[in-house]
Amino acid sequence: MSRTLMLLNCCVAIFSLPSLLWAQALPTEGPVKPKEVRKIYGDGKHNAFTAFRKWQGAYWIAFRHAPSHGYGEADLIVLRSEDTKDWKETARINVLPDDRDPQFLATEKRLFLYNPALEGSKLTTFALYTDDGKTWSKPEPVYKPQYILWKPIEHAGQYWSAAHKKDDSKAGGKGRDVHLIKSDDGLKWDTVSLVRGGNWESETTLLFQGDHAVAFLRSKYGSPQAQILESDAPYTEWKPRPAPINHFSGHSCHTFKGVTYLFTRTMDTTKREAGQAIYTYEKDGTLKLYCVLPAGGDCAYAEAVEHGSDMLVSYYSGHETDSPNTKTNIYLATVPLAK
Repeated sequence: MSRTLMLLNCCVAIFSLPSLLWAQALPTEGPVKPKEVRKIYGDGKHNAFTAFRKWQGAYWIAFRHAPSHGYGEADLIVLRSEDTKDWKETARINVLPDDRDPQFLATEKRLFLYNPALEGSKLTTFALYTDDGKTWSKPEPVYKPQYILWKPIEHAGQYWSAAHKKDDSKAGGKGRDVHLIKSDDGLKWDTVSLVRGGNWESETTLLFQGDHAVAFLRSKYGSPQAQILESDAPYTEWKPRPAPINHFSGHSCHTFKGVTYLFTRTMDTTKREAGQAIYTYEKDGTLKLYCVLPAGGDCAYAEAVEHGSDMLVSYYSGHETDSPNTKTNIYLATVPLAK
């Protein structure tokens, strides 16, 4: 099958639960309950790793579609909805054999989609964009080989992202690191600083609070697995501090009506079970459990958009399938915002 971008005109690693020394029970119920949870896509395949934005009056969700989490061939599917109820596939992206964790960046005039794609062990992040919601640009490589752009955002008139290097050729995670990068146009990205390196660095999501930056970092292996690092402008030096929970993965950070929420997979390392939780990031730098969504098996990787007095949360889970670690669905939850 040719590896090209296919547009449909119509209405890195195998999943594993890392062994951690710091055991922590899986949160099962938060103080706030979701108003509604709906399955919006499921076809008996492994559908996972959601990106979610509202752009030009429509809602956009992208995710990976494959036979399993670690399968070496996959496409990205882009869904669009005008009302969050009726979702239609608007694009199917097929650049390299294994197209993986999609990331959106929504600007005033352009919607970017970043696609970290694998061909064997070689990883390239490609950028595609649309200006009209119908036609997508040709994919072009961005930043450096082996780096995954994670949760790019706009801050102070520029675009920023954490970019983590997927390189396990050296023992003990010494080939991995995380860079802070920035861009003026979403296509050319420059290195600002090294956030951390040489210790199994993985997914890292950013939060800017004025001139202060917070990086929520996942160490793929080891303990403690969840890390928080902080820096002040110009963001050249990063200082670590302990995280109050044991696990970050597939995590994103969003601020709605002055409240910052962290969305992350949660782990019970004793029972080797996973879930999806939402925390509020408090002014003192702690995390407070806010809401737990129904999830199980291979799951999580949530994103959210503001929707009136609620937030809409996209994520994936295998809890309603007959093979929860292989077959997963895409869900959309409606969760009240904090008052």
